[in-house]
Amino acid sequence: MPVPSYAPPSALPSPHPTEAPEPAGPCPESGVRVTLGPTNAAMGLRALTVFLENCGTRPFEVSGYPDVAVLDGRHEELDVTVRRGTGAAGGTARPSTAAVRPGERARASVLWRNTVTRVDVPPTSGAYLRVAPGPGTPAQPVAPHDGPIDLGDTGEVEVAPWVPDAP
Repeated sequence: MPVPSYAPPSALPSPHPTEAPEPAGPCPESGVRVTLGPTNAAMGLRALTVFLENCGTRPFEVSGYPDVAVLDGRHEELDVTVRRGTGAAGGTARPSTAAVRPGERARASVLWRNTVTRVDVPPTSGAYLRVAPGPGTPAQPVAPHDGPIDLGDTGEVEVAPWVPDAP
């Protein structure tokens, strides 16, 4: 009987759910750029990391939660409930305030379940997130680069607070 092959852990692909994509284009006038990491999907729970990169010349203060909305392909806001806190994944991060210096990043997570249990509610699928990094800072629409925001019939997402992103 043949012995199954085994690949040592170092030979297996390594997913990096918190790895931000390379920034595109010039730094926005606000001095901060919002990007998205890959979507991590397991057992119907989706997690998407939102990055805030300080590409400006002054520190930028993040506090609490990013202001998030789910948009359709025409950049119109969908009827989605955004909950602060991440109870779905047992999240424990507490809102705080941090200064993000030029060249540094902060991150937050957006979580949702792709659950379809009702035939009377059509599934919701978003194409973009609109993320406002902080009060008075213009929101930026960003598209997941690995598929839609497939909410099923839940109609809700959960948002974790901003935290400094370790280099």
